[in-house]
Amino acid sequence: MELIYDLEKRGKHPIYEYLYLCIREDVLSGTLKPGEKLPSKREMARSHDVALITVENAYAQLIIEGYVTAREKSGYYVNPGMAEVQTRPAGAQQEGIMRDGARYEGAMRDGARYGEMMRDGARYGETTHDGTGRGDATQEGMGREAATASLGAGAAKSSGTHAGRQLVDFTSGELKRDAFPFSVWAKLMRRVMNDREEAFLTKPENRGVPELREAIREYLKKAKGLSVLSEQIIVGPGTEYLHHILLQLLGRSRIVAVEDPGYKKVGQIYEGNGLKCLHVPVDQNGMMVERLKGSNATLVHISPSHHFPTGCVMPIARRRELLSWARESGAYVIEDDYDSEFRFDGRPIPTLVSLDGDRVIYMNTFTKTLAPSIRIAYAVLPVELMERYEKKLSYYSGAVSSFEQYTLAAFIGEGYYERHVARMRNYYRQQRSKILTALAQSPLAKRASVEEHAAGLHFILRIHGIKDEEKWLTKLEEKGIRLLPVSAFCYERKENYRHRFVVYYSDIDPENLKEAFEIMAKEK
Repeated sequence: MELIYDLEKRGKHPIYEYLYLCIREDVLSGTLKPGEKLPSKREMARSHDVALITVENAYAQLIIEGYVTAREKSGYYVNPGMAEVQTRPAGAQQEGIMRDGARYEGAMRDGARYGEMMRDGARYGETTHDGTGRGDATQEGMGREAATASLGAGAAKSSGTHAGRQLVDFTSGELKRDAFPFSVWAKLMRRVMNDREEAFLTKPENRGVPELREAIREYLKKAKGLSVLSEQIIVGPGTEYLHHILLQLLGRSRIVAVEDPGYKKVGQIYEGNGLKCLHVPVDQNGMMVERLKGSNATLVHISPSHHFPTGCVMPIARRRELLSWARESGAYVIEDDYDSEFRFDGRPIPTLVSLDGDRVIYMNTFTKTLAPSIRIAYAVLPVELMERYEKKLSYYSGAVSSFEQYTLAAFIGEGYYERHVARMRNYYRQQRSKILTALAQSPLAKRASVEEHAAGLHFILRIHGIKDEEKWLTKLEEKGIRLLPVSAFCYERKENYRHRFVVYYSDIDPENLKEAFEIMAKEK
């Protein structure tokens, strides 16, 4: 078939984004049927008189989000899983298109400036790194404690040095000392001290100061296409605090579904509050929603745009399935968007909350993009839950210093945050490329394969020919190489993830990689 779209109507959208949006809308509306073949990339490029790479980028985004599948030596097809989405009642279908499509269109319109910041980020003089993981339930970087716990007593006793030194620590996501934009932050702090003397004399608002909530609202609109009210946003000192707030709102007599494998600290937080955890298996499309049916779970914690640790993206059909289940069950879904800023190819993945603002609670933190010491996270509550919060929990005092909140509000509102993220996105892209290149040029390449999704600050390294995983890891530890197995994040089915390892690369020195990969290649 032939698809022709009027590029004159694209406005400020880059061409690939406009093609993506048009095809996406045709899939959602049923104009393109499940299983229907799309024009080849060359045909699409020729019929629209655009470069081949433009069509490749549009198709790549559609594949990532699950609207389209690619078949080797055959072509591109509408995902057969879209049948269930397209057969929704007409009113629901139209509502869905307006809800996620229109909001994403808004993001696209606002995205020109955001995209320019991304491209111009290299000019931003301050550099930063991801934090040491999520002390406030951040997934990336369970780090040394998790590695020691997962590798057993043998690894725990190991010195972790090679000839008296640490060679490479693939479990660390720590910041470099010159990573944080200290000069900008200090300038804004001094200004806040001069202009906001009252911030030191009054207690912080329980939801967060209005200026910060408004800055977050604007950022969510520009970067993610979310149309929310600043009144729906709650600011807290880390996501752990926000989880406690949510559990007081929702009640503790619940069963909560968590991902398996997944970030175990999340389950520990829920169980510590008296909830029962249901560990739901994850496949290549994320949490297996069919396992929720009949489970009596009424709360789900999920990272659909970049699952930890596998990195998979939940496609649109399964997202719809999850939300349908949530509506029918009266359940809430907590969307943990923990590292959405670090997607290196294509557009950001549209959020789950953009599909259903009534059943989804959106949560994110600045720990990952700024520094672990900046203990500020936020949640976007559905209107109903925010009304419940005002009635039940308005007596809470603000838990984050107003001084820090005003500083962060200025940092976001004056564009520093976007430029900072853009700079770091460029840095991490280069860092990832260096590591993948070093691996490809090493003797380990013959035994290794990489599972990575051009997002986040880690990838999965699968190594073949390992006889005993625990002994292999212990030998590496003794030679100064730290590595964390994916099985450490599993509750069950650990065998499914044997010989797969999480490689954090935010703070790796590329100079040591050649030696490290040679050692890893020799050990079996």
